[in-house]
Amino acid sequence: MPERPSIRSERQHLAVRLVDQLAYLIDEVEAQRPLLRRLPAWVLEGRPFAGTWSIKEMYGALAAADERVHLPVLRRLVAGEEPSCAEADLTALQACEPWNTLPLEALLDRVQAARRALVAFLRALPPEAWERTARFGATQRDLYACVHAIILQDTDCLREVGYRLHESGVYQGQASAAPHEA
Repeated sequence: MPERPSIRSERQHLAVRLVDQLAYLIDEVEAQRPLLRRLPAWVLEGRPFAGTWSIKEMYGALAAADERVHLPVLRRLVAGEEPSCAEADLTALQACEPWNTLPLEALLDRVQAARRALVAFLRALPPEAWERTARFGATQRDLYACVHAIILQDTDCLREVGYRLHESGVYQGQASAAPHEA
């Protein structure tokens, strides 16, 4: 009968899988890049309904979350410097820069660069660093839970971008230069 892997080994494999899932954003941005290039500015920069964000604002919030919140917070958590941490407030990050004024290519490059830095940091950590915890509001989280929360945030954002791409008609080659008349 084969020996069951140790809990430590399972946790190490989990860490690798979580970081691989985080890195998926880099590939997803690259896959969406040709589709996004085909979209007119009104699709990339427009907000279809009150309270929604533009595609550029969604990508900007992801970049800012990694640059300003995720990487600094995880560094402090791993160093044991901060027993209480704040989660990324995407609404505040969406408003922190004029994302719609940035060139699309520069914005997508920034998302990828920020995520590469986060992934590189996590891949370099020793296994015991993943066991460190900090308080996020009323919840105590280890690094595994923190990374999982980032992945869920990515998923929500990418789902919304996917809906927008579908609605734009880009998949059928129908993205037009002006909004559709109602």
